[in-house]
Amino acid sequence: MDGPRPVPPTQPQRSNSLEKGSAVLRALARSPSYHEAIMTSEGPAVAAAAPVQKVASKAAPSTEISTWDLVVNKWEVPRKILHCSIGFVVLYLYFQHVDLDKIVRVLFYMFLFVSSADLLRLNVPAFERIYEFVLGFLMREGEKERVNGVVFYLLGVIVALKLFPEDIGCISIIILSWCDPSASTFGRIFGRSTPSLPSPPFARRKSLAGFIAASIMGVFVAYMFWGTSIGRIGERPSRLSWTPGGFSHFGTSAPGFLHTGWTGFSTGFVSRGGASTKPAIPAWLLYTLCGLISGVTEALDLGGIDDNMSIPILAGFGIWAVLWVWGLFV
Repeated sequence: MDGPRPVPPTQPQRSNSLEKGSAVLRALARSPSYHEAIMTSEGPAVAAAAPVQKVASKAAPSTEISTWDLVVNKWEVPRKILHCSIGFVVLYLYFQHVDLDKIVRVLFYMFLFVSSADLLRLNVPAFERIYEFVLGFLMREGEKERVNGVVFYLLGVIVALKLFPEDIGCISIIILSWCDPSASTFGRIFGRSTPSLPSPPFARRKSLAGFIAASIMGVFVAYMFWGTSIGRIGERPSRLSWTPGGFSHFGTSAPGFLHTGWTGFSTGFVSRGGASTKPAIPAWLLYTLCGLISGVTEALDLGGIDDNMSIPILAGFGIWAVLWVWGLFV
């Protein structure tokens, strides 16, 4: 009698093979290694078999982070320490009455040296490896593919010292040195618990927590420099632009058109001219405005301009503008 021929015992059932193959493919599809393997020259057959063990090994990825990555990469502690130390260097040089022209000259030589080293780093792979081995812990990952932030830092400091009176220039540099790390630190800790700042005009991922931290630090910097004896101890022959309970100079007696104090690019803004009888802006108002200027300049998005350069220049302009507007109109 004719009937269905029995399947030999040694021949596998096709339906079972398809089911097993589908199960493997479904498991592999959840693994990135599957998508990488199918693009190789070995073909889909090898790709379907090779990564099976990797799925099991990646089922529970490790969430551990080394102390080095936590301190250096996540929280950027060495970078922040270097950033903050510049403010103390500024105060020391101010106390020591070091000549401003000498400071600017040294900074310019440092700028030439650092920018030359950065040019080599970006064009000579061997030098790049040595550079990043020595100084890589001070750099962010993004900086390794572009110009180092130190170059812009030096440019911002040089411009601030040449453009503004010495007290305003010093305060704007300390704002860069202390307000930027304050915003970064508190933004990382409390940023997710506070609203984001509107973008534009502020940069993306700038939070209200970071803005408040930078503003409070800016108030402290202005008070520390002008409100205590620091400004008086290091006062130069050019005198201070503002003193508590003193007289206004920008907008009233400073040289230049409308008493702006502008005397040219070689000397920048000069606060002193003839005698003034108009009272200076109240201390509480100036400190508050300096804080707001610090928070705004730290958070602004200027189309990719490095904030190490923009913060001291914009902060100096903001403080000068406050003093000038008060003297001219109030």
